[in-house]
Amino acid sequence: MKSRFFVIWSVLVVLAGLMLFAGCGNNSATTASGPAKKIIRVGTSGEYYPLCFKKNNQLQGFEIDVWNEIGKRAGYEIEFKVSKFAGLFGMLDAGQIDTIAHIISTTEERQKKYDFSETYAYSTYQFTVKKDSQLTNLEDFKGKKIGVWLGSNAEKTLKQVNEKYQLNMEIVTYDGSPMEKEVEVGRLDATWSGAIKAKTTIEQGNLNLRLAAAKTGIGEINQYPFVKNEKNNQLIEDVNKAIKSMHEDGTLTKLSLKWFGMDTTKPQ
Repeated sequence: MKSRFFVIWSVLVVLAGLMLFAGCGNNSATTASGPAKKIIRVGTSGEYYPLCFKKNNQLQGFEIDVWNEIGKRAGYEIEFKVSKFAGLFGMLDAGQIDTIAHIISTTEERQKKYDFSETYAYSTYQFTVKKDSQLTNLEDFKGKKIGVWLGSNAEKTLKQVNEKYQLNMEIVTYDGSPMEKEVEVGRLDATWSGAIKAKTTIEQGNLNLRLAAAKTGIGEINQYPFVKNEKNNQLIEDVNKAIKSMHEDGTLTKLSLKWFGMDTTKPQ
């Protein structure tokens, strides 16, 4: 009799353990403190003023404000992960982050590998030179030494401009260093970057620089990349709804004016 009771008791203990284990494996299960949190892990460099940067050890900038607002509207907690820009896509591929907030340009090459959100901003590229520089027309940049962010779409487009117009420029890549200062001291003839980023950097640092008049018409739409998989479909849908509502009620425009002094959320 005792042995039979012991067997029954043992089976009940095992079943209870299995039920507990199953409950722990469900990340959407309701716990004693309420429903499990929905989290979006957003990768950023933290070195790209005024888009995503640190001040007093706190992340700030246009991208940070946009994602905090997306989180509120879509019902997600936003978890920022900071790394060098050159390593962000590697983190995305490895599943360490869900997306990247770094004014990412949507290209055909990237669309083959990633799904993208709705457009939230637009960007164009320009040269930045000294205020007294004689570099005006595109042809003036032939043979000049030009700085650009390593691994960025700016690097890719600069190489395209260099080849298309046969400018024979010396392209120098940077990863986190203040390349605009290199122009001020004469180690670079110019930099090539997003016009908004260059404009705000010049104003914030009171730099002896200006945007060159030379125009190439090169620009991109900015969207958030996600790894192509079924799990991300609902996430992208939620993010898109938030972005659309932020366009409709003017929130994106307000954030753009706050950080850039101009509206980058509409085609230039």
